[in-house]
Amino acid sequence: MKKNFWSLLNPLDIVDIIAPASQSSPEKLSDGVQWLKSIGLHPRVPKDILKTDLYFAARLETQIEHLKEAIYSDSKAIWCLRGGYGSMRLIPHLKKLKPPKHPKLFIGFSDITSLHLFFTQHWNWPVIHGRMIGQMHPDLSSTPDRKLMTEIIFGKKKEHTFKRLKPLNDSARENKSIQGMITGGNLRIMQSSLKTSWEVEAKGKILFIEDIGERGYSIDRMLEQMIQAGIINHGLKAVIFGDFTQCQEKDGKDYTQKALERFSQKVSYPVLKGLPAGHGEDINYPIPFHTKCLLKLGTHGELICSYGGHHTS
Repeated sequence: MKKNFWSLLNPLDIVDIIAPASQSSPEKLSDGVQWLKSIGLHPRVPKDILKTDLYFAARLETQIEHLKEAIYSDSKAIWCLRGGYGSMRLIPHLKKLKPPKHPKLFIGFSDITSLHLFFTQHWNWPVIHGRMIGQMHPDLSSTPDRKLMTEIIFGKKKEHTFKRLKPLNDSARENKSIQGMITGGNLRIMQSSLKTSWEVEAKGKILFIEDIGERGYSIDRMLEQMIQAGIINHGLKAVIFGDFTQCQEKDGKDYTQKALERFSQKVSYPVLKGLPAGHGEDINYPIPFHTKCLLKLGTHGELICSYGGHHTS
C-alpha cells in the first residue's frame, strides 16, 4: 500500500471546521475559532454548522455537504467541532466518494472514531486522535496537550514519547520492543463498528482504547463481545488503554480497572494502561493513528509516536 502523509501546516493555512456529530454551542465554536487565529491559522466555518436537528449538529444532508466540501477544498486540515453521536451516519455517503490525491490532516476523537476508522482503513489516511476544536479555548493554549498539538501540526515536533505505561499482564513485562501502527479510539464506537463496512481492523496493530461513562460491567461486556467477534482475540501486537472517566457505579465504586485487568489475563498479547488520552478533563494528548510507532515493553512501557506530517511543496 502506498504511504501517505498529511501536509504540515504553515501560518495562514486554512483549517475547515466541521460538525459531523452532536450539536455544540456558539460559544464553543467561537473559542475554537479564536484559538486557531491565535496560532496563526485561518479557520473556515460553514454558515449553517450550528443549525441543529434533534441531537445532531445539523441535518444529515448538511453534514455530508460540509464534509465533502472540506475534503475537496483548498484547506490543509479538517478539524471536528464536537463528538457525541452521529458521525457513523456519514460513512455510507463517504464510501461513494473518491479520495483526493493527497490526505488532509484530520483531527477529532470520541464519536469521531468512526471517521478515523473509515479514513485509515479505506483511504489510507493517517489521522490524529485529539481534542475537538470546541475544546481549544484561547486561554488554555499553554496546557501540555494543546501545546504538543500546536507543535505537531506545524512540524516543530515530529514524534513524542509517552513514558511509564503500566503493564497489565506478563506479556507486557517482557523486555522487548514492538513496531506497529496504532488504531482504535472509543470503545463504544468500536463496538458499534462490528459487522459494518468500517469494522475496526486491529490484527497486526497496536490497539488504543478509551471511553467515558461506561461502568465496569459494560466495559467488560464490550471487550468480551469483541473477543467473541474475533476482533481482539488474537493477532494484535498490543493493547494500550487510555482514560476511562465517569465510570462509577451508583454507589460511587469504580470497577473499571478490575475490568481492564480481567481482560488482560484473557489474552496472550501485551496489555498496558496509562496513556494520557481520551475524555480526561485536564489532559488529552494527541495520538496518531496509521503511522509507524514503537512500543517498548518491560517494567515501565514507553510508546514513541510518529505523527505523519511532512513538508510538501
